[in-house]
Amino acid sequence: HTLVITTPTSTKNVSKSNMTTTSEPSWDSETVWEVHKFGGTSVANAECFLRAASIVEEQQQLSPDIQICVVVSAMGGKPKVTDLLLGTVDAASKRRLDDVDVTMNLIMEKHAKCLDGLEVIPEIEKSRLKGIISKDINDIRDILKTVSLMKWKAGRISELVGGYGELWSSRILASLLDHRAANRCAEEGCRSKFQFLDARRVIVVDDQDESPSTSSEKGSSGGVLWNVCRKNLAAVYNEELNAVRTAVNDYPTKVNFVATGYVASSSNGVATTLGRDGSDYSAAIFGRLFQSRVITIWTDVDGVLSADPRRVPNAHVIPDVSFNEAMELAYFGAKVIHPKTMTPSIMEQPQIPIYIRNTFNSAFRGSRIFTSSTTTTDRDKCVCGFSTVEDISLINVEGSGMVGVPGVAKRLFGTLESSGVNVVLIAQASSEHSITFATMTSKASLAKEAVEEEFAKELRLKYISAIDIISPCSIIAAVGDGMGHTTGVSGRFFSALGDAKINIMAMAQGCSERNISAVVLTSESTRALRAVHAAFRLSQTVVRVGVVISNELGVALVDLLEKQRKKKFK
Repeated sequence: HTLVITTPTSTKNVSKSNMTTTSEPSWDSETVWEVHKFGGTSVANAECFLRAASIVEEQQQLSPDIQICVVVSAMGGKPKVTDLLLGTVDAASKRRLDDVDVTMNLIMEKHAKCLDGLEVIPEIEKSRLKGIISKDINDIRDILKTVSLMKWKAGRISELVGGYGELWSSRILASLLDHRAANRCAEEGCRSKFQFLDARRVIVVDDQDESPSTSSEKGSSGGVLWNVCRKNLAAVYNEELNAVRTAVNDYPTKVNFVATGYVASSSNGVATTLGRDGSDYSAAIFGRLFQSRVITIWTDVDGVLSADPRRVPNAHVIPDVSFNEAMELAYFGAKVIHPKTMTPSIMEQPQIPIYIRNTFNSAFRGSRIFTSSTTTTDRDKCVCGFSTVEDISLINVEGSGMVGVPGVAKRLFGTLESSGVNVVLIAQASSEHSITFATMTSKASLAKEAVEEEFAKELRLKYISAIDIISPCSIIAAVGDGMGHTTGVSGRFFSALGDAKINIMAMAQGCSERNISAVVLTSESTRALRAVHAAFRLSQTVVRVGVVISNELGVALVDLLEKQRKKKFK
C-alpha cells in the first residue's frame, strides 16, 4: 500500500469573480502570521484540547490583526497514539493480529472519548469526525494485513501508519476552534475561520536526502524543497479561501489553519515523516513559509532550563537564549527543542524568534530563542546553562609510536567512521602520546575492536601500548555565548569540580569558547552538575555563619547581620 499525496487544484463550484491565482498566496505583505505548535501532552485529552483552544483565542485577542497557523502533534498521554500506531506495525510483522485489533480499538476509544468531552462541537460533526477516524483505522488494518502476510516491517509502512495520529488530532482541534470561533463571531460580530490543513499537501522533502541536515536554498534544507513548498502553500491557501468564499456568503476576513505536524510528502509524492521531533520541525517550516513573526512551541515545561531540574533542584528558566546556545544545549541532552527545528528560523530573513512556553502555565513568558541572549549583555552571567550527556565511554589510544607520525588521527577516525561509530568528544595533548575520544557506551566495544584491527601491526610491534575503555562516564558541558573572551571562566568551571573532589578524565573546548566540556564518572555527574551550576551563581548559594560572642561588638555584628537579612528577604 502506497499513499500518494497530490495538491488539489480543482476549482469547480467557485465563481470566476471569487477566483484567486495559485501562483501567489492571497495574503498581502502586511498580513502578520504567527505559528503555534502544541505537543502531544498539550492535546492528551478533551481538557487539554480545550486549554489549547483557549490559548489560541488569547493570542488572537492580544493581536487581533494576526492570522494563525496551529501545528498539532498526535494525542499524547499514556499511551501516546504515535507509539501505539508504530507498535501495531511491529505486532503485524510478527503476525500478532490480535494485538493489532486490541490496539486499534484502544486508539478509536481514545479519540471518541476526547470528542465526547468537547461539548461545543455539534453531535453531527462529532459523528463525521469519528467516521473519518474509523475509516482511517480500517485502512490501517488493511495495510497491516499485508505486513503480516509478508512478515516485513518496512520503514515506509511505519512512516505512513505513524503519521495518522497527527491527522486525527489536527482535525479535532480545527473543528473545536472553528465552532468556538463561530459562536464567538455570532456574539461579537468578528469574522474568523479555522481550516484543517494536511501538511502533506504543502511540505515536500527530498527523496534523495537520506540524512537531512544540509542547508541550501538551491536544493533542500533539512531535506525540505522550499520552492516547491511555497508554490504548494500558495495553491492550498487560495483553494481553501475560495472554498470558504463559496460556502459562506459573508466570508471571514481571516482564514487560519490547523495543520498536521510530523508528516510530509516525498518528492515522489509518497507519504513520509520528518523524523524525531518532526512536529516541532513542521512548525518551524510553516513559520518560514508564512514568514511568521514568531513561532511558539507549547509543551509541558516552562522553557529552556539552566540544568536538568531532576538533578539540580535550583535550576531556573533562562529568559533569553541564542540560537547557538540552544543548539549546544539541545545536543548535550536538553530535551526542549531539537537543533534541526531552529534551522528554518535561522535561514529566514529576518530571523524568526522561537518561544518555548508551557501549555499548563500559559501566563508565564517562557524562553525566547533568538539571535542573542543575556550572556552577551551581562558579562556576570556568561554561562546560560549546563547540560549532560549520559551513557558515555572514553576510549584512550596510547603509545610512543604515535608521536610525530602523520596520519594516525586520519586512520583512527576513518576506521570509526567506516564502523558507524559517532565520536562525541576528542582530547589530545600536544605531545601526541595519546588520543582520547568519547562515544556512546553501546558503541564502545565495536569502536575498540575496529581500532584494534586497524592498528594491529602497531599493537604487535608495541608502537601502541594500550587501547583502553573507561566506562560509564558522563559529559558535563557549560554553554554560553558570553564565555568568549571572558577571562576566568575555565578557571571557575574546573575549580568548582576540584572543590567538589571530582576527577576530570578528559576535557575539550572549541575556539568559539561557547562550550566547555569535561568528562567525569557517571557516579559523580550529578554532584558535578550541581557544583558548576552553583559556581556560576545559577543557583542560590546557602552560607551559614557562626559568631562566637564575647563582647558588645559581637552583639552589634549579629544585630547588623539580622537587619541585612530582613532587608534582603523582606
